[in-house]
Amino acid sequence: MWIRESMRRGKKLKDEYKLNDVSVVIKDRLPDDIDVEFVFNYINARIPFHLTRNVEVVYIGQFPEMKERDINAYFENDAIYVTNEQDDEMDMIEDIVHEISHAVEQYNQEFIYGQGAIQREFIAKRKRLSSLLSQKYDVPDTFNHDFEFDQAIDDFLYRTVGYDALNQICVNIFPSGYAATSVSEYWAKGFEELFIGDRDVLKEMCPFLYKTLVMLLKEIEDETN
Repeated sequence: MWIRESMRRGKKLKDEYKLNDVSVVIKDRLPDDIDVEFVFNYINARIPFHLTRNVEVVYIGQFPEMKERDINAYFENDAIYVTNEQDDEMDMIEDIVHEISHAVEQYNQEFIYGQGAIQREFIAKRKRLSSLLSQKYDVPDTFNHDFEFDQAIDDFLYRTVGYDALNQICVNIFPSGYAATSVSEYWAKGFEELFIGDRDVLKEMCPFLYKTLVMLLKEIEDETN
């Protein structure tokens, strides 16, 4: 079984890596210039312990879902999966923190989205972005009102516009081009900015997202104390 073999090989690199108190299993070797200890020390210093309580394990390596969905990481069945093909430590840190955000999101759906404030803020930003994109592209009809993931919108942003161009167009609207793909990714990017980015810019650019993040994090902390 690959998990048992990965744990055996991982111990050759170091006795154990931890994301807070969560075990890390290295299935496939990382590039030699990636300092794994730095990656997890960096995250552990910034992500409060209680925010990883719904993560059971972190797997690093190659997984079929990544190729099928053209992604670098995902959260599924209380486990974080992260590719071992990383450009540098910060690239890996961002992947892991992004998936921690989805773990927090999965267990706090009502708190995050129940009032609809984040969805309204997201759609307002989508409309601003749409007016800019429509000068050059045929924007999908659902772009201005659909806040859930939509494959047609995802393909439009990723393949037609491209994230290099989108990141430039999104300045002062979304924290990144990827944050415009769905309200879930909007949440995740906000989470990243709060802990490993610029929270002052986030607060000014995305006030409802920022407020919800701060309120939820306080509530989770209070529940664990």
